This record gives sequence, C-alpha cells and structure tokens, in this order.
Amino acid sequence: MIRQTNYSESSRIITILNEEGVMVPLMARGFNKPKSSFIVLRQGFKEALFTYNRFKGIGTLNEVDVISHFKGINEDFEMFAYGSYIMEYVTKILNDEDVTPKDYELLMKAFKLLEKKDENEKNATTAMVAAKLMPRYGIEINVDECALCGSREYNVFSHYSFKYHSVVCDHCLDEETLERSVHIGNRIIYLAAYMKNARLDLINSINVAPENGRKLLKFTELIYDEYAGVYFKARRLIT
Repeated sequence: MIRQTNYSESSRIITILNEEGVMVPLMARGFNKPKSSFIVLRQGFKEALFTYNRFKGIGTLNEVDVISHFKGINEDFEMFAYGSYIMEYVTKILNDEDVTPKDYELLMKAFKLLEKKDENEKNATTAMVAAKLMPRYGIEINVDECALCGSREYNVFSHYSFKYHSVVCDHCLDEETLERSVHIGNRIIYLAAYMKNARLDLINSINVAPENGRKLLKFTELIYDEYAGVYFKARRLIT
C-alpha cells in the first residue's frame, strides 16, 4: 500500500502498487471500524497479498494477508523516516503511462535491505534508490569517466562538474574546470557509479561505512537539487 485517504467515517480509499508496477485504487469498506479485518494496514509499511474485485476505476478490497510486517523499519522512527524517503522517491515517478515492474522490484529490494539495518547502511540504501531512479526523473550524469580526457581511473576522480555534467579527473583540474565543480572524493564517486550501474538483483547487501553512506546520499541529493528540482517532504526527517 503506497497511500490512503479517508472516504467516509468508516471507509478509506487505498492505493496499492502491484508486482507489475501498476497503481491500483481500492475501496476498503469498514477500514476505520475498530474490529476491521484491514486493521493491519493502518500503520507502517507492509508487503501483503491483496484480494479484490475490480473491473474499471476503483476496485473493492476483500481481504489482506500480510507477507512482511517490516518490523525493523516500522518499530524504529529513524528507519521509518528512511523508508518514507525511499517510498517518496518511488511514488513521485509512478504514472499510468509509464508502467514497469522495476519500480516495485526496486522498492521491495530497498525495504528488504533497510529491514536488515545491522547489515546494510541506511543512507547508502536510500542513495541506491535515488541513483537507480535518476533516468526516470530525467537526470543523466556521468560518473564513469572524465569528461575531458576520458580517464576511467576512479582513484583520480575527486570532483563532479555541473558545467560538464560529469566527473573531472585530478589531471584535468584547473581554474576553468573547477568552475561550478564540487569536491566529492574518489570513494564516493566510485560508490555512486556502482549504485548507478550494478544490476539490482546482484545487490544483496550495502555494507559501507556510515560516513561514506552519508556522503553518498548528500551527493545524490545534490544531483537531484541541481537537475530535477524535486521537493521530497520526507527529506526533512533525515538527520
């Protein structure tokens, strides 16, 4: 379930994201009643099997069987904030004209990584989602080779240039190329390239130092601020 809104005193309209990446609006009658069978949906994130009837427009929800309660996320305010941020990245680009199961797959992958908070760094997990979704937001960046000489040696990448929309290697840095450039660091640029290029099904853990995770997320946020100009409400919850 990706969103919900009250329809009447006792009922709500919920929207679910199915495995094909399709948003499905459903009428959940009696949702607000104390003994409703839908009570499991009232708070937190859930992966669930939804049984419903629908021909056109809004369907009718009949039954819910929860697959995952994501307790590690829902019972920790900080992790819930990161989950909300990830959810917002995904839901902002959802539309009926551009449907892909990759949106559902990315959301589930991120939540399952976030759920294992002792094994995966929360900032880097969020940055992975941001990096994977950049093309959907109309963002194309080059973090693979120097814009000027074509070097692909990450150990000499330290700056990202908004003038060239690319990394610039240390050998090509001068007064002109430093204009509208920011220092990122070679480790963070390497991580950004990995998150951008690695196949999602091969990312089974994101175990990086917390400081590198924070820097990576700040870099992806900087890219979104510059190229997309999208405001994410949940971002203010991240400390």
